[in-house]
Amino acid sequence: MSSSKNPSRSTGSRGRSADQKAAPKKAAARKRVDKADRPGRICPACGGVQPGAEGRAKSSKPTGLRIRQAGRAATARPAPAAAAKRADSAAAPVEPTAPPAPAEAPAPAPARVPVDAPTLIKGIVERVPAALSEAAAGDATPPSALTAAVRKAVLDEFRTRAAFTGRVAEMDALLWTQPDHGGPAVRASMADHLKALGIRRLDTPDQAEAFVVTEGTGEAFELLRPAYVDELTGKVILAGQLRRIAPDAAQHTTGEDA
Repeated sequence: MSSSKNPSRSTGSRGRSADQKAAPKKAAARKRVDKADRPGRICPACGGVQPGAEGRAKSSKPTGLRIRQAGRAATARPAPAAAAKRADSAAAPVEPTAPPAPAEAPAPAPARVPVDAPTLIKGIVERVPAALSEAAAGDATPPSALTAAVRKAVLDEFRTRAAFTGRVAEMDALLWTQPDHGGPAVRASMADHLKALGIRRLDTPDQAEAFVVTEGTGEAFELLRPAYVDELTGKVILAGQLRRIAPDAAQHTTGEDA
């Protein structure tokens, strides 16, 4: 059989197929490039970037390996501020903290000094003439008339206060004798009223002059009614009541005989 009848076996360029023509290009593309000739490779000796065999720099686009390496480095490396803070705290000596200072107890309220009507009348009478002279009043009031007017006004005020505080003390004493002393709301309200008016309730026989012993025998006392003292004047508004009982028979003793 002649070669002209079988052109595929011809060794000429005309008889070569397309696959045979592309084979050298594919082989050249599959040729492995040496590491030293690759562009952008990090030199293990100097740490620099190698230009490669063709002398061109590697593309600036990071590869997947570089992205993963950068992520691991950022995770492992602490922030500068946090690292400096930890270094300072580790270098500085730990000073013992002083215990907190105890809270100071509030200062007790100053005790009221009792006053009486003669003292008030005397002080007012001594100051009124000077006040009238400074005000350039017309006819000066005689001292006797001025003293009588001041005495009457002060005594009326003391009588009004005594009557009002006596009523309040009687109401509180009546509520005190009731079961549960009238309930929590009533007790709190009466305590506020007594404090605002300057009335002190005595439920222990510490001041014997403020109580009256009504009946019974023995050395212990049972409280029947509390006593009430006016802190403004120091006088007893309403006397309390006590009953003597035997110490062994007392269920609620309020103290020993003073």
